[in-house]
Amino acid sequence: MTALQEMHPARPRADHGPGEPNGRRGDDDGEADVPVRDGWDLMVRRDDLTAAEIRQAPAAPLRPGEVRLAAERFALTAITATYARLGESELPFFDAFAAPEGYGRVPAWGCARVEDSRHPRISVGTSYFGFLPLSTHVTLAAEPTERGFDDIAPERDYLHPWYRGYLRIGEHDARDDHRLLLRPLYPASFNLAEFLVREHPTAAVLITSASSKTAVGLAALLSRREGVTTIGVTSPGNLGFVRSLGHYDMVTTYDEPAWGEVPEPVVLVDFTGEAGRLFSVYERLGPALKDALLVGYTHPGAEIEPPEGLTAPEPWIFFTPSEEQRLIEKDGEDSYRTRYQRAENALVEDARSWLSITRRSGPDALADTYRSLIAGGLPAHTGTVVTPR
Repeated sequence: MTALQEMHPARPRADHGPGEPNGRRGDDDGEADVPVRDGWDLMVRRDDLTAAEIRQAPAAPLRPGEVRLAAERFALTAITATYARLGESELPFFDAFAAPEGYGRVPAWGCARVEDSRHPRISVGTSYFGFLPLSTHVTLAAEPTERGFDDIAPERDYLHPWYRGYLRIGEHDARDDHRLLLRPLYPASFNLAEFLVREHPTAAVLITSASSKTAVGLAALLSRREGVTTIGVTSPGNLGFVRSLGHYDMVTTYDEPAWGEVPEPVVLVDFTGEAGRLFSVYERLGPALKDALLVGYTHPGAEIEPPEGLTAPEPWIFFTPSEEQRLIEKDGEDSYRTRYQRAENALVEDARSWLSITRRSGPDALADTYRSLIAGGLPAHTGTVVTPR
């Protein structure tokens, strides 16, 4: 059984309907009032992740306790493609939001505003950050919390609570697009750094896909730790960008001979998910390699399960929510949140010097950006924020 199976056991796929409904608040008897403007969903074929299309989403009334969020901005990053690739894995992201048979709605992270509410403690007009389908609207079953609300819909109870929490946010500011792009990724950076410093304080850390935003966030954190050596491995086209960041002690490409200079022992943090590159790292490092953490799937040829046939150490999937919960239990939630927020704010400020924002709008732009992510065609130093309208 894999780590994902232990955290999220597989479950039967629901017999979903044609899409998530959206409409105006209904009366207590369940009858709908005047529908909202037409909404739509981005649908992706489960058997061909490159096949994406826009479909109109029908209107429907809310039930008591539900809220309807209208999406305002999506962060489109490599993690969006990861959710698609994991769509039918042990953690079946395609089952999170209803779709027709043979199709899935890819989740992403974004900001949305409450357009309608049947919950007395959640007000229309309030904005939240959280896990959203690539759609104009989503209906959630809300349970208010101190920081926002949790979605308690039974069809999503197989997801870790990390994916079902919606954080209340204020009005937009100048840093918001950078914050939006980095906030879904930075928890992995932060918790990885905490784990590595605790468990491997004397090891060098070799990071593949070193240009990815999560890898950059990790390297920035490790660069502040005394005695930690970081080695970034990237493609030739991203070599100059990664070196310009100044966060890595050494930057090399996958086929450069400079790997012989890597100090021992070494811990691998792999963001590619690509078997060939994993085998190459294992072969070149040999017995110097003491641990191997699998974190991402940035490569278009990424495979969900660790490849068979690797020598020791056995690679394992690092699951961010579990490490976060461990730290919260150890340090207390207030202490953890304060440390995390301070670190995230520092990264957002730093990213304004290297992360170029591309802003797009409308359903066609959303579909086009999604296809580019699946193909692995977006430059590392850019991020895309898409507004649905």
